[in-house]
Amino acid sequence: MACSDLPPSQMSPNGWESLFDGVATGIALVGSDGSIRWVNRSGACILHRPRHDLTGMAAPFRLRRSVGVGAEWGEEPDETVCVWSEGAQGPRWLAYTEGVRIEVDPCSIVTPVSFRDVTEQQHQHGRISALARTAATVASDSSLEKVLEAMAVEVQRSHGIAGTQFMTFAPRGDGLRLMGAAGFAEVERFFDLLMASRDRGADLATHRSMSSRKQYVVPGRRAQMLADPSWEPLHAYVSQLEWDDFVSTPLLSRGKALGALNVYVASGFQATPAMLDFLSSMAEQAALAVDYATLIHQGRLSARSEERARLARDLHDSVVQHVFSIGMQAKAVQGIARRVPGPYEERLATVATEVTDLVEAVQRDLRGVILALQPPVSAKLGLLPALNALAEGIERRYDVTVDLDIEALVDGGAGDADLREDMYRIVSEALHNAVKHAAPTIVRVIAEVDRARGVVRIDVIDDGRGVSADDPGGGSGFGLVSMRDRASRWGGHVFLTAAHEGLGTRVRAELPTTSGRTDQERVDSA
Repeated sequence: MACSDLPPSQMSPNGWESLFDGVATGIALVGSDGSIRWVNRSGACILHRPRHDLTGMAAPFRLRRSVGVGAEWGEEPDETVCVWSEGAQGPRWLAYTEGVRIEVDPCSIVTPVSFRDVTEQQHQHGRISALARTAATVASDSSLEKVLEAMAVEVQRSHGIAGTQFMTFAPRGDGLRLMGAAGFAEVERFFDLLMASRDRGADLATHRSMSSRKQYVVPGRRAQMLADPSWEPLHAYVSQLEWDDFVSTPLLSRGKALGALNVYVASGFQATPAMLDFLSSMAEQAALAVDYATLIHQGRLSARSEERARLARDLHDSVVQHVFSIGMQAKAVQGIARRVPGPYEERLATVATEVTDLVEAVQRDLRGVILALQPPVSAKLGLLPALNALAEGIERRYDVTVDLDIEALVDGGAGDADLREDMYRIVSEALHNAVKHAAPTIVRVIAEVDRARGVVRIDVIDDGRGVSADDPGGGSGFGLVSMRDRASRWGGHVFLTAAHEGLGTRVRAELPTTSGRTDQERVDSA
């Protein structure tokens, strides 16, 4: 029975109790001073306080009507939403309907109010709004890091969530990274601390959710982590916030795990089905963003490759031909100079020779530029065949033995075409530096995969003159700078050291391994 359906009457408290205690909706009688005079059983349950505690407390309802003013009996009144902050379970949102004031006795006027708990609906509205804002962010031109950072903030704003993290594989490279977070301080330290805990044997819930491709909920996770010595590197970090439970939701696209949304549920709250549905929806949006960024990256690589091929064709078909024509004209001038008597003969011959030399130098440079613009050698032949062809060419031109031990690259080499090409270019530069500057008799190229660290080590070792005593740490030539630049693109390193007690030189490159790995292996390595 709605409050507005009740006829005005004078009733004793017992009369109100017998009339309203069987109603499922909360019913409260609010006095003219705004205090609660009486509440039914359902209302006490909704407000999470005993009835005797509620009597005399300030009501959360804003009453607007006067006696005989407002909706007529039988007319449907408006519903209003307010917040009740005095309950045992924290703030609750109440939707309430105000009835017409009733004169209980000549000195007492009360207003019956019916109310219901709409807290979860309010949370759902907030989550829907967050999804809408997230969809707009994903559709924008922002970088992936900015998109995931904005999404993390939206998730963290949701009721009952203390902290949020998005971990995913970047579009370029293969390492799992923290690419968006909210709630925690010192975000940049988290991943290193997490890896340190993993190395100590900590059980990663993120790994489980990505491996199973299912949402993973861990009740009491904070207490578990603080009691486990393997999590010691993260103890101070996870103690920043007041939280208890942990939820990891995988970012899935076409059946592949691209990362995970990790949520730290605030103390006093639980991961309700509505919250888990919301997190799944946000994870879907994040997966779309990662997928979109990956497609953009691949599109840019393809466009760059096509542009390089076009430039190579244009240079070959136009500039190279014009330079060749200039060279022919210079040779013709040389012939003319031999037939010109007098003082001009020597001058013409000198100019023609200089132009011919310049033309030959320009042609060499253009051939190098065109070769660099062509599709990568490793892409056309494959990394191992390309390195074998490189070694054979160096042996023919420089009378030096090149010994290759690179079969490990079959299992540990790069799956990304750009990474393969950078591996090839680093080895090529190291080999050419050795034969040009160290005068070796043999150069060895050795590849090893360190699966524990997720890297491939490539050593180029010669028996030549060795590293200069003036520069034992690594040199600063353009070739070495180029190798280091290529390695740093992938988070790798290049080191230059003496091979054996000052004899010979070792160039070591360390780069991430990605080739041939399944999605499960990528997750396992993370």
